[in-house]
Amino acid sequence: MTLSSTQNRVRDWLFRRALPLWAGAGIDAEGRFFEKLDFDGRPITGLPRRTRVQARQVYVFAEAASLGWTEGEMVARRGLDALIRDHRREDGLWVRGVDDAGAVIDAAPDLYDLAFVLFALAAAHRVLKDERALPLALSTLAAIETQMADPVHGGWQEALPPVLPRRQNPHMHMLEALLAWQAIAPDPAFEAAARRVLNLFATRFFDPSAAVLGEYFTADWAIAPGGAGQVIEPGHHMEWIWLLDQARRLGLDGHERQAQALFASALTNGVGARGMMIREIDRIGAVRDGGCRLWGQTEAIRTLLLRGRTEGALALTKTLFATHLATATPGLWTDSYDAEGRPQDASVPASTLYHLMTAFSALLTEPA
Repeated sequence: MTLSSTQNRVRDWLFRRALPLWAGAGIDAEGRFFEKLDFDGRPITGLPRRTRVQARQVYVFAEAASLGWTEGEMVARRGLDALIRDHRREDGLWVRGVDDAGAVIDAAPDLYDLAFVLFALAAAHRVLKDERALPLALSTLAAIETQMADPVHGGWQEALPPVLPRRQNPHMHMLEALLAWQAIAPDPAFEAAARRVLNLFATRFFDPSAAVLGEYFTADWAIAPGGAGQVIEPGHHMEWIWLLDQARRLGLDGHERQAQALFASALTNGVGARGMMIREIDRIGAVRDGGCRLWGQTEAIRTLLLRGRTEGALALTKTLFATHLATATPGLWTDSYDAEGRPQDASVPASTLYHLMTAFSALLTEPA
């Protein structure tokens, strides 16, 4: 496949199949997004409406609008209104989830959710020109700093009350959101917080002895004991490489040496027999879980393009259409396969559309 033909295939799937399906069946009468569809494309009710998913879908449809799918703007606006109305706490943080009627069922703030709130607000500012977005983002970040920051060991608590193990993943998504804001509305608060995450990456998350990125840590950011401390996710290597490059473009330290090491490690030990990113390896590169998640493939596609490996990105995109996206109802996906290539899902998670959009946006904007 050529870049041009791949872009055409992606446009057809995204704008004619996936987005119309999720803009219809994936949204309720109040503009809230469903967590999952079944494989016939029907919404599954009775599940918590997680803040992270609502925020991700706001980003998805705003980004779709920026790529020319004009129907996405209204979907994103309604979703943003529902997110602000149903999920924001009085103290400036945001709840973890609501029910189908929008009533709060878990009021605890979660750093992963908060990162995606900031990310959705950045998309609302950039694409929708929503005047609420910047003040809400700054007040949310201020609340995170006031209530969740760890002044002793760095970073922020995973949730309130604090929980263990500590994870790099929510901090990675905080960096993603902070960089998105710094690119469109630079502010000392965004820059300072981003620099702190980059420092954690360089001093705690990245393991120079093995050239890998750790996932789970103790309260003081030491490697978590037992099996958790051995978990390495090659897909997160690819995701960090992308973010480190975005940081570099914004004048922050991009940590190119570590990014190169992560890229080499992911390609050497994180690719399975079908050329797809596997779920987990350990700190010496041995496979822990040879299954595949869709998000890992999308992160690889985006980073392969970034690194000039266009043929590899196109080949992986072709494999994606033959596996994860090869559903009986077009516009859905199989999120997860086990190590033997057997599908593992009984339904289709909305959360994955964010990953598809980040990859396909990069692919569609790549000069042909």
